[in-house]
Amino acid sequence: MSELTEKEISEIRSLITLLDDEDESIYAVVRERLLSYKENALLFLPFIEEKVTIAEKRLSEVREMLIRSSFKDQLRHLKRNKEGDIDLEEGVFLLARQRYSDLEVSSYSEQLNFYASELKEKLSSVTDETEILRRIISFFTEEKAFVGNRDDYYSEENHYINRVLDTKIGIPITLSVIYLLVGQRINLPMKGIGLPGHFVMRFSFGSSHVYIDPFNSGKILSLNDCATIVKNLGFNFTEEYLQPVSNKQILERMLRNIILTLEKKQDKERIETIRQFIDTLNSDL
Repeated sequence: MSELTEKEISEIRSLITLLDDEDESIYAVVRERLLSYKENALLFLPFIEEKVTIAEKRLSEVREMLIRSSFKDQLRHLKRNKEGDIDLEEGVFLLARQRYSDLEVSSYSEQLNFYASELKEKLSSVTDETEILRRIISFFTEEKAFVGNRDDYYSEENHYINRVLDTKIGIPITLSVIYLLVGQRINLPMKGIGLPGHFVMRFSFGSSHVYIDPFNSGKILSLNDCATIVKNLGFNFTEEYLQPVSNKQILERMLRNIILTLEKKQDKERIETIRQFIDTLNSDL
């Protein structure tokens, strides 16, 4: 984003005051002018949960239009890792920024850096595999106190990585992403496993694997435990479900989870935004 001049800031604020004008032709002019500022205008268009007045509805409409145009292009140009997959960290923070326009990503990256430094120190003198696993799980679940949100599982905040880092509360996939983002900084052999209806982590010791459930206090799962989870959720289990998912698949699953939350709110405008993100992710990456 380019830095706005005082004159441009003043114009954006003046345009916003005109959003409640009943004349549709005036709204059309105001909308197009706001859209011309692209992502810069988002800082002045607050997220509104309950859209009651005409101004609130129009503001939300313009905001979603700006998000679609700006963020779809950024999705297309996400960084790639050495395997050719998208950069998970950049992807999940881009997703968070479409909801929290003023998000300072650097502060959260530093938080993850600090976590990684702390965990690396705790593992530096350990060689026993069982103790390594115990310390990793203890770090996330006891020391940092990340926990599954059982009281408000469908809260939209559970889907955004910045809010999970703030509150230490999340759903299976976002808690797993925290493990992944910290683990990749210190080369831990961790992968995401996208079971139907549930998301867990895989930790590898050579060719042997252990499964961890971040949502359930880092519970260690056997293959049979994973099969039971899948069957209890109404699916037929196959070992193919235990194959690691790509970063792109993780981001798409997070987007689809957000749609489920928005459907409960019947927020059609935002649902359309997320659907366009999914289309962009699948067509251009």
